[in-house]
Amino acid sequence: MNLKDIHIKNHLVTIFRHIIQIIAFILINYLILEFIFKINLKALENFFRILPILNSPRNPLSKGAGITEYIFFSFTEGIIPVFLIGIFILIILFTNRFFCGWICPIGTIQDACAAIPTNKKTLKISTHNSLLKLKYIVIIILVILLIPLALTKETNITYYLEFRASIGDFGDKPLSYFSLSEYIFYFFPNIAINVFQTASLGPLFKNFLVFFLTIFYLIIIVLSVWYPRIYCRYICPFAALSSTISSYSFLKLSRSPVRCLGRTECGVCEKVCPKQIRILDEPFEFFTGKGECNYCLKCKEVCPHDAINIKFG
Repeated sequence: MNLKDIHIKNHLVTIFRHIIQIIAFILINYLILEFIFKINLKALENFFRILPILNSPRNPLSKGAGITEYIFFSFTEGIIPVFLIGIFILIILFTNRFFCGWICPIGTIQDACAAIPTNKKTLKISTHNSLLKLKYIVIIILVILLIPLALTKETNITYYLEFRASIGDFGDKPLSYFSLSEYIFYFFPNIAINVFQTASLGPLFKNFLVFFLTIFYLIIIVLSVWYPRIYCRYICPFAALSSTISSYSFLKLSRSPVRCLGRTECGVCEKVCPKQIRILDEPFEFFTGKGECNYCLKCKEVCPHDAINIKFG
């Protein structure tokens, strides 16, 4: 099956998804609407604070934060956020990673990069599988640092304060260095303003970490043109947490063992998957790409045999 045989009518789901992404991006960054229409939408702030989207709490557009950031920030405050963790688990159980594919602003930005017409690349399976572990390493590091911090506040407040001070920025904004949102909406605008005000590149080189993050995330954004959702695949902390639960979600995709012809005869679903998921290696009953599936539904909309179905339960 050749991808050129797939007509525009088969892309209605993608078109609809992109419309939802654009609307969600504007609503989440609601100050854009306030600026354009000169209206006050401050009442939306509390609602968007708990959306399960990795978003910087100092984002000058949204002034909100994703539930993942609030969970880790609670640990730095000496609080075990049982309620937030419960909400997070329920969201994934009922919606799987729908938010990643349809609403997340950083996902939207990466999809916009991938929409640039280029020959998309794929990594070797072994390399891809190794890089998938990076985001879990990020979570492990944060857990090792922050769980003990949360526990020490009740037992030894002096040690807690010293501990929090010793881990520096991780004690105030634990996800910031791993957040593409933080870079796009906070780091980069501040650097651009400083460069403009000083009329030099000095602010970029003043702090090694800022310089490193600038180069690193610029590379990530550029690579997103050829490797769709590269940040989601390998770095995003929300993706790491949600992927560990998504296999238990009630919302799943399945393949018909009667209609699916397999990789040799077809394999279109794997060719269009932006996350490089080996769909045809997974069980017919359901597939999640080991939690990596974003539910963009590209595989379903282009399947020439209507072999992929959405199931709940």
